[in-house]
Amino acid sequence: MTGFYEFFSLPNGVEVTCPHCTGCATFTFAHVFRLEKKDVHLFEGRQFEIKQFNQRFAHKWPGVLFFPPLLDASWREKLPEKYQGTSTWEHRANSAFTDGTDLGLICCYQCMAKQKHRLEWPNDSFYSLEFKGHSLWAFNKQMMLQIRDYIQAKDRDAVFESEPIVIRHLPTIFKLAKNRETLVKKINKLIYSP
Repeated sequence: MTGFYEFFSLPNGVEVTCPHCTGCATFTFAHVFRLEKKDVHLFEGRQFEIKQFNQRFAHKWPGVLFFPPLLDASWREKLPEKYQGTSTWEHRANSAFTDGTDLGLICCYQCMAKQKHRLEWPNDSFYSLEFKGHSLWAFNKQMMLQIRDYIQAKDRDAVFESEPIVIRHLPTIFKLAKNRETLVKKINKLIYSP
């Protein structure tokens, strides 16, 4: 599949297939913080990953990736004061200012797995299905429900004007009236299967 739908940027968290139990798990991108070179040693040997990042049209800079759910509540207090502020740790790892790393954390609420993971989107999507050689995916259950409602609607422009733009830009194969009934059945099976 090509076009706007395929290349739409990901939100901070998506629902993925758990690599252990194949159930629905949550993937959250790691956060990254830009470090001063002289401070890199402060983060070595902790539950952080130090990496060189590329800023667009600029030089490389050292940064630290961190995975908040893996750290205890007191992790910030152990850092130098200038790195303790909450706002400094909000930068998502796959933003335009980094090298596009897709590292994050999977948390599965079925088998309780919690591990670092490199996201391969849309292959990792829990809410995805194949239809006539095309892949239909959604970031989460709510988005797949919105896609289903959009596909099944007869007057899409009037009803779905406020829907996320990615839904309005689905590939044509998913919008054809002749495919409507089959697609809606497949989506319902995906959403409501145990």
